[in-house]
Amino acid sequence: MSYSILDLKRWLLCSMAAMCLAAAPGANAQEVPPIAKTIKAEETALILIDFQGNFVNPDGAWYQKFKPDFDKGMLTKTVELVNAARAKGVWIIHMTEGYTSDYRELDWTNPGGFHRGQLLRKAWKIGSKEAAYYEPLRPKPEHKDLMPAPRIQLSAFGGTGLNEILRSKGIKNVAIAGFTIDVCNFATTVAAYDLGFHVYALREASLGFYPELSQQLMTNIYPMYSVVIDNAPFLDMLTK
Repeated sequence: MSYSILDLKRWLLCSMAAMCLAAAPGANAQEVPPIAKTIKAEETALILIDFQGNFVNPDGAWYQKFKPDFDKGMLTKTVELVNAARAKGVWIIHMTEGYTSDYRELDWTNPGGFHRGQLLRKAWKIGSKEAAYYEPLRPKPEHKDLMPAPRIQLSAFGGTGLNEILRSKGIKNVAIAGFTIDVCNFATTVAAYDLGFHVYALREASLGFYPELSQQLMTNIYPMYSVVIDNAPFLDMLTK
């Protein structure tokens, strides 16, 4: 069978049209379920990151940096959020950062700035005033909150066994609050997403070390890994 030049041109045009159609936005798109409007409280954990003296105590190294937000009620609103979430059945997880007195668990030669900063300032020593937990958030004996041993990694999931602990309790959703949006919160958010949890980044209960960068992260980057949400809407999502 032979083909004319005209036949070949028609074949090429049809092929190109088919390719363009396949590449068009929405072509052969997979249908995915809508984002959940409600989540079960018993399947949800609220992870509080580094509510410690370094940030929240007037004598803390970074207290003055965050004081304008504290003056606007950030800490008070967070305590209210935690109490309300706990009452609904959410499991409250208090994650802290802390090091031994001589920092022997760290590699002093590592050029990365995060741990070098702690070493130079002699910061976050376990038992120090700087590492002390924020008293208004400290759980009472009747509460079933979890406060694991202090961690040395950015992510709340780093070396803490938190993933396995949450899985054993049937937790599917994690909400993240605390310090800071651009460091430990971000590391925890990405880790939680990679582990398959549904992540909710609590905007009003979190602060960033670099405000402009943190705002950009919350607007453009966090939505790739989480639902960015305020306190009240998050509480409204919780069901029995």
